[in-house]
Amino acid sequence: MATMVACGGGGDSSPTAPALTLSKPDSYVLKWSDEFDTVGAPGSAWTYDLGSPLLGGTVWGNSEKQYYTSDAANVSVSNGMLTIQPVQGVPSGAPTGYGLLATSSRIKTDTSEYYNALNATPYGFYEIRAKVPCVAGAWPAIWMMGRNGDWPARGEVDIMEWFGGVQEFRNQPNQVQSAVHTTYNHWGTVAGLLYAKRNVANMCSEFHRFQLHWTANEILIGVDEVPTFSYKKASNAGTDKWPFDQPAHILLNVAVGGNLGGPVNLSDLPAMALQVDYVKVWQNR
Repeated sequence: MATMVACGGGGDSSPTAPALTLSKPDSYVLKWSDEFDTVGAPGSAWTYDLGSPLLGGTVWGNSEKQYYTSDAANVSVSNGMLTIQPVQGVPSGAPTGYGLLATSSRIKTDTSEYYNALNATPYGFYEIRAKVPCVAGAWPAIWMMGRNGDWPARGEVDIMEWFGGVQEFRNQPNQVQSAVHTTYNHWGTVAGLLYAKRNVANMCSEFHRFQLHWTANEILIGVDEVPTFSYKKASNAGTDKWPFDQPAHILLNVAVGGNLGGPVNLSDLPAMALQVDYVKVWQNR
């Protein structure tokens, strides 16, 4: 049974507005995709966040224990599949004294090649077919971030997260969580985070299609065409509640440990691989 969260009002809630679904509209055409049919590093539409989130810089963190790299041991493409793989140990140049345990990767489509393909708009239908590692100590994620500004004002859309450090996820591993972050709604605010969770059959053992349907008035997220989370734009919403009109990019990563990854057993690192079959984005003609 899905737990749905809807916020706002107005927007697409008028009687004449068609109901948003997770079936791709016939009027949408494929604008950008990566089916990972090359071998080696991800293609030129992808770039990397590098370093340790504990130290700020290009990424931030939740006491995570990974050091992000672009190394082939952590991120590679082969046999039609992208793999993000945490590996024990950190580079010789990594900072000490922070308890870093492993290297991993966080890749993103924050490139002109990607934005130009989508005509600099985030609206469309997104589908990422992936197999998620449901392992204590892991925090895999498929998500999106607005192109410009500071977090959370730039807007964050979490298509899929799995938390190895949250007891509920360890007890019921076949779960996915989806959310949005805005200036008005994020961790630490009075309003709180807008999120929803869903149980997905064979979540941890099979590939699934993680989907996002994004319009000017609603964000709808789900798995295999079944909705998990809906966030609607209120008729009077400002950018503090709806920062979701600017271009946005996709991020794929596996964090290790920390507040949401939880305690790490180093022998479990090989099982923390996130595998991605494809990433596709369709937009209205």
